[in-house]
Amino acid sequence: MVLSIFPFISFAQKPLNPPTNTTPKSIVEVLSADSLVGVNTDNITRTFIGNVKFRHRGALMFCNTATQNESSNTVEAFGNIRIEQGDTLTITGDTLYYDGNTRFARVLGRKVVLKDKKVTLTTKKVEYDIQRNRATYPVYGFIEQDSSTLESQRGIYNTRSKNFFYRDKVKIVHPKYTLTTDSLDYNAKTKLAIFKAPTLIKSKDGDITANSGTYNTETQKSNFKGRSKVVNEQYTLEGDTLNFDSKTESGIARGNVELVSKKDKVILNGKIGIRDGKTGFTKIYGNAIMRNASEGDTLFLRADTLYAYDDTLKTVSKPSPKDTLNKKEKKMEKMIAKGNVKIFRTDMQSKCDSLFYNLKDSTIHFFKNPILWSTENQLEADTIHVYLKNNKIQKMYLDTKSFVISQDTSDNFNQVKGRKIAAFFDKNSKLNNVIVEGNGESIYFALDDKNKLIGVNRVECSKMNLKFLDNKVNRINFFGKPAGKLVPPIEITVGQNQLAGFEWKEKQKPTREEILGIMPKDLLPPEIMNKLSPDQKIIEKRKIEAKKGLKN
Repeated sequence: MVLSIFPFISFAQKPLNPPTNTTPKSIVEVLSADSLVGVNTDNITRTFIGNVKFRHRGALMFCNTATQNESSNTVEAFGNIRIEQGDTLTITGDTLYYDGNTRFARVLGRKVVLKDKKVTLTTKKVEYDIQRNRATYPVYGFIEQDSSTLESQRGIYNTRSKNFFYRDKVKIVHPKYTLTTDSLDYNAKTKLAIFKAPTLIKSKDGDITANSGTYNTETQKSNFKGRSKVVNEQYTLEGDTLNFDSKTESGIARGNVELVSKKDKVILNGKIGIRDGKTGFTKIYGNAIMRNASEGDTLFLRADTLYAYDDTLKTVSKPSPKDTLNKKEKKMEKMIAKGNVKIFRTDMQSKCDSLFYNLKDSTIHFFKNPILWSTENQLEADTIHVYLKNNKIQKMYLDTKSFVISQDTSDNFNQVKGRKIAAFFDKNSKLNNVIVEGNGESIYFALDDKNKLIGVNRVECSKMNLKFLDNKVNRINFFGKPAGKLVPPIEITVGQNQLAGFEWKEKQKPTREEILGIMPKDLLPPEIMNKLSPDQKIIEKRKIEAKKGLKN
């Protein structure tokens, strides 16, 4: 080995490199250095010290010291490493290995930084394939872009397409949200993140969880596949697929959709759900189901389509140095159901074509020939208005072609017809007072103290008031000029114990299982079900609900 120490100028007159090779495997060219301190006997390797500069096919490399092997066309460099590719990309670090044949650079250091116009990558090791424009970091690194920071245990960056491929404990931190996942593809130009692993996006407005899909980190619009869920203080929205805009809190969910309004204890299910966060509007359709739990009783509703509307209430938040603004609280206020509407509660069942439910004042309005059952009562009219108080039926108003049938303890059917009927209920939701106005007709069965039939009272008058006690007619007041008679039991015929249009429709009464879509085939065989206690039967039905994706 022959060693020499002299200024670079002493051998600058000699060509340090052979002429540039125009073939793909061109030789790395030394542009400058302060000193050449070592040349081996075969003149294969040379060592340079001080302000060393190389060039290879458009890329410049800078360092403090370097050893070049002309035979293998490689360079090993140390101290203040810097690679420049055009005016768009730089890599800095402590040590460098560069292969001119493959155009491969490995940069190591306590702090290795890759910069281009879009991003800054900081790590401890970068392997840069210049020919393929691909930078790989196999150890922990973090990316800074605009106001976002991204962390991962390893990743790949395409410097031309600006595509990132992040793997293992990936985390994006943005002033407005934090995204965590295990696998993420990201484009620095489009700001589009693609993930194929369980992902969580947290923000002050709520959380989003998904298994795969895309998320635009700038617009905050997402397109999720697999079971996905949005959760915030006001509601949760869940579906098999979910398109969601975090800025407007709006989106479309498809497949086993569930929306929960937390403030109202309202749950909506269906095949497709549309949510408009700006207007507070929600549409659920495709076997849509609503459940509204209140004070131990739940109202179950099924329809072709459900429309829900929020009411925005202003609540004054506690003042703070940073935020003195009022906070808005969204609460579901109104709901419209259309198409094959069915309702079940323990004290009320109904079917109609459409209804309007005002959750704020606890009123339900039934339209288009509704039928309503309450305990032993059947009520029909063109429209029915139900008023609840303390989650109990307080009163009903029947408008046009009104007909009330009440089955007594002896299975007789007391009947009242009229243009308008007002029905009032006691605290146990039992009928206790009925007021009829216009074209009033009534049939009631008079019983003695032993519930033996005395006769049938049939009365017609413009207005009447019927008082009930224990589901039996206790007293009737007639107004105007009533016409009526008492028919003794021996003279009662079918025409005398039924008003025109009478039909007892108990078989049409909706059940809880029918509304939730639980079919007999879903349950245990009848011979087994009949042996179960009431609590065990409830447990079995809950199991079916869980299988169907209906959560309590």
